[in-house]
Amino acid sequence: ECPLTAAAQLELSSEMIKALRNGGAHLDFRTREGMTALHKAVRCRNHAALLTLLDLGASPDYKDSRGLTPLYHSAMVGGDPYCCELLLHDYARLGCVDENGWQEIHQACRYGHVQHLEHLLFYGADMTAQNASGNTALHICALYNQ
Repeated sequence: ECPLTAAAQLELSSEMIKALRNGGAHLDFRTREGMTALHKAVRCRNHAALLTLLDLGASPDYKDSRGLTPLYHSAMVGGDPYCCELLLHDYARLGCVDENGWQEIHQACRYGHVQHLEHLLFYGADMTAQNASGNTALHICALYNQ
């Protein structure tokens, strides 16, 4: 951890994030797990910190040690769909693939994150994308009763 990734996990941390940045903190610094402050903010569903980091110029496309982007994590953890929309509006790339061939759209369907799914589709997610088992997002919905 570093101060910036820790701050991204706290509520009401926008001013702290700005102060750290003004003090020289690297916006895209990675933890041992390869996560940036954006990853941490998304996993904590902290849309205020996420917005601040994006406004300061943090990249929405850095991947963690598993090759996953903040957008992928947003589709997995759910919570406020505004986080997903912020990332997509800031040109986060769609189509991040995990070790099982799952993309963001598969995760949103797996966990029943309907509003996340709507945002992903609006911004161009591929409904026909197949995971390593050949399942599309619709197959995942059926498999997990979503």
